[in-house]
Amino acid sequence: MHRWIGYPLVVALLVHLGGRAAPAADGTPSPLTPAAQLAVVDQFFLTSYGRALSEVLPDDPPAFLVLPDRLVLYRRGARSEWPLIPPLFNELKTIAHVTLGLFAVLSPTNGGPLSADDATALRRYQGLIGTARSAIQQVDLSPQRLQRQDQILTASQGLAERALSAGSIGTPDLTAFCRQMRPLVDANIAEAVQLYLDELNRRMGAALPQLSATERADYLVVVSGVHQARIDNAAMQYFNRLMHDPAPITQRLMYAENVFDEAGALHLLGIHRMARRVGTAYFDDPYYMNRDLFAPAAQAYVPTMKQPQ
Repeated sequence: MHRWIGYPLVVALLVHLGGRAAPAADGTPSPLTPAAQLAVVDQFFLTSYGRALSEVLPDDPPAFLVLPDRLVLYRRGARSEWPLIPPLFNELKTIAHVTLGLFAVLSPTNGGPLSADDATALRRYQGLIGTARSAIQQVDLSPQRLQRQDQILTASQGLAERALSAGSIGTPDLTAFCRQMRPLVDANIAEAVQLYLDELNRRMGAALPQLSATERADYLVVVSGVHQARIDNAAMQYFNRLMHDPAPITQRLMYAENVFDEAGALHLLGIHRMARRVGTAYFDDPYYMNRDLFAPAAQAYVPTMKQPQ
């Protein structure tokens, strides 16, 4: 959905006026300004459109939601779900995160003295590293994998101890630690990603045979994830190949940025389905609304503008 510029005004006015006309100085109601009256009209559009987003969810084609921990299929009003996190994925990821956690505590100090909160966090991390070491010994890892986890935890423990002993950690020392950890972290990440993609592939191998030939040519995918991971996201790479690189304008494959739950993914799906209806009805093009509605006007006007130097 493309929200018009007036939407922030709607929110501000409704909060300020409480949905009523502002009283005049003598206590009698004063008429709303034209802008306020129009904002109320626009709010009716926003409310109606928002309700429509949920009502069009049963539309064809089928849609897969790739959530952080599961794969969900919505098809013909029915919902199916499969878990996505394979064994060892979280274990390898968590050990890699230990180094990043230390960096998050130490980097903002810029080599200066540790604050009391920093020192408390490092002591807490020391205990958690011990917990991780004990836990990882109980996981069924190959000797090579187990040795790598021990290397990461030992180096992380050593960094925390040096920082606490000296009351600070220099930026060069912290950078050297990060560079030392990178090959080990890269190895954990590579193995975790392979495990995840193999599991995703296995689940899609079970799900796709449920679709008809027409549905397999048209199904939609919504991948949820953090803002930074939108570029070359692992699941997006997988589905781009599986779906034979669908044209971006068709929005068959969508990235739900900073969305982590099913409700958020379904909201994006509803926006997409409603956009298809609007595009078909107004412009005879189901994909017309998959771009900025202001784009044609901006493309015509921006080249004519005298911009600041």
